Amino acid sequence: MEQLKKLRDRIDWLDVQIASLLNERMRAADQIGKIKRLNHQEVADQSREKSVLSQVETVVQHPILKMNISNIYKEIMQESRIAQQFFQHLSQPYRRVGIVGLGLMGGSICKAIKTKDPSIEIGTLVQASEDVSPAREGGWIDREHATIEELLENSELIILASPISSIIPLAEKIKEKSGNVDKLVVIDIAGVKEEIVKAYERLSCGRVEFISTHPMAGKEKSGFANSQATLFVNRTWVVVPHGNNTAGGLDSINELIRFLGAQPACLGAGQHDKQAALVSHLPGIISKSYFDFVNSHDPESMKIAGPGFESFTRLAHDNEEMREEIAKYNQQAIRDYLGQWLECLKR
Repeated sequence: MEQLKKLRDRIDWLDVQIASLLNERMRAADQIGKIKRLNHQEVADQSREKSVLSQVETVVQHPILKMNISNIYKEIMQESRIAQQFFQHLSQPYRRVGIVGLGLMGGSICKAIKTKDPSIEIGTLVQASEDVSPAREGGWIDREHATIEELLENSELIILASPISSIIPLAEKIKEKSGNVDKLVVIDIAGVKEEIVKAYERLSCGRVEFISTHPMAGKEKSGFANSQATLFVNRTWVVVPHGNNTAGGLDSINELIRFLGAQPACLGAGQHDKQAALVSHLPGIISKSYFDFVNSHDPESMKIAGPGFESFTRLAHDNEEMREEIAKYNQQAIRDYLGQWLECLKR
């Protein structure tokens, strides 16, 4: 047992050294990212990455590690690329941001903003169903507002990161309470757009502009605890404009999207809902239904399941409430594509 303890102590010491060196490596990569940004260079450099992999493969001697060191370093380099890309755009126009809903998506927006620019003030609307203490204790939010009126008084931008069913009622309440507002932009990040965009066009006016958006990013695990600052890096973030949006409002939101690490794209509401059904909503439904099918027919078979089954059914474990809302609000597009897919399976 004494020998085991000594070896574990040795591993503990080595882990500290490895973590410290990885921290130094990331800081060096950050500096490289700054140089690339100033010189307008692409972040990814395949020839450089290939050289790094070749170099580490020659250093490692342990037979198992030698076979896997490339995979380990690909992950390390991926994190370096994400960090470099995250810091490519360093500014956006809003200094006071209100976020309604601090789950996975709202929490990730919050962390991205504060990680890049801690001086930006973030407030949130305290709701009975939500515990904001993790965000408060982590220093991710500056203000907690008890009412919409307080949120409006302290925000230049409000991000609605709440369930789809709450977006239009919240927007209507914001419009109703906005009498003393000089200029406010309100965006949502909901996954279905047609009804929201129609409401936003009706509600937008000179002092309050509503803009509908949807980041094509996420995880199968929900909640603030699973949020991360780099969730949106290199992901498409769709902006769905309406007739009363202004060029200035849309430009400012595109700047915000780039600041968060994503790439803005513009789609009409109908096109967005159809494409989202095809590449996001229907895959989630299929994943969940197949997981339930296996679980009901032979749950013991999952004990021998490999990575293919695990990756295929990953989305079966995502936010069930969100999945049900998406199925409700984008029902027609999902039904149409589901029918076509079933016909394809039959053939």
